[in-house]
Amino acid sequence: MREVAVKSVFRDPSELPAGPYPVVALGNFDGVHLGHQAILNTARKHAHEAGGRAFALTFDPPPAKVLFPAQAPPLITTPEDKLDLLTRIGLDGVLVMNFTRELSMLAPREFVRQYLAGAIGAHAVVVGRTVTFGHDRGGDAAAMVEFGREFGFTTTVVEPVAADRIEVSSSRIRELIAAGEVKRAALMLGRPHFLSGVVVKGRGRGRKIGFPTANLAAATECVPPDGVYAARVVVFGSAYPAIVNIGTRPTFDETERVIEAYIFDFAGDLYGLRVRLELVERVRGEKKFDSAGHLARQIAGDIEHAKKILAQV
Repeated sequence: MREVAVKSVFRDPSELPAGPYPVVALGNFDGVHLGHQAILNTARKHAHEAGGRAFALTFDPPPAKVLFPAQAPPLITTPEDKLDLLTRIGLDGVLVMNFTRELSMLAPREFVRQYLAGAIGAHAVVVGRTVTFGHDRGGDAAAMVEFGREFGFTTTVVEPVAADRIEVSSSRIRELIAAGEVKRAALMLGRPHFLSGVVVKGRGRGRKIGFPTANLAAATECVPPDGVYAARVVVFGSAYPAIVNIGTRPTFDETERVIEAYIFDFAGDLYGLRVRLELVERVRGEKKFDSAGHLARQIAGDIEHAKKILAQV
């Protein structure tokens, strides 16, 4: 996994820069959604007011991927993208601990003693109300408050954030994405949900009907259902309006699921480049048409619909 900000990403507590009053925000932070941002910004504000430094402490692989791989939920962001989002919060660093079965066996108190109080020497810890940690997820927010009293650090418990009148959580965001409701998911993420990956060569179906597409080999696990989406393609530091089709191209009787983007007014070569597809809103579901010509006319209409959507965001 390529580290997006080498000077601020650390793999062991011993690598953290020395300094007064370290504040640690603890969590998995999948998606780095509005609830996570509240935790991280609380840590940052607390540390900077005290003249200290704020760090996020997270894990790779995520605990569920190690302990319950068959039941682990799909990740909203790739590990690389999570790091990118975390480093943009304005923290002084992100500590990514390697999660192993051995680490999972530590009792909650022992985890706090060894790492938060010991190796890191935290003066303050910030967690969400629903945090769990330690063996069998035996530690919670109340336990962290008690451990803080024992080991000499303060604990701030951040209450959940609401968006669209619903409590923000990674699980709820996954449900919205799985239902194709990417616009509502964006309200909880504080940004559009995006798919990232490398552009690969496709079969040239789009080019043959007048709409050349960039095919994405997505590394992101949370992919919404088949259909057409108003989107932006982020590449070279710029965002270009686009429509994205996710599906099997039923008009051509294909079975392989593909993710392809038609970028408006863009003629560059993207093959081999890593890009992000920001999914703004679902335009329609996937449909089989009786001819390539009929499909082309539908795509032209989809483009106009997508342009109207994108003009409002």
